[in-house]
Amino acid sequence: MNSDAAELSSITTVVSDTARRVAEVAERRATDPDDPVIGRLHEIERALVTAERRLRDASRALG
Repeated sequence: MNSDAAELSSITTVVSDTARRVAEVAERRATDPDDPVIGRLHEIERALVTAERRLRDASRALG
């Protein structure tokens, strides 16, 4: 694995972990359906999952 692929793999892992952690915070806050933060957290999670997918695609493109 070249250095760029290795770095992208590392970044992908961090982004994936961050998405999971954000989702966990949203779940903990879900006890209050009127909590305005929950929607924002879900948006952030979706953006991170999209970023993770794009990073994996870029890694595959490197070969």
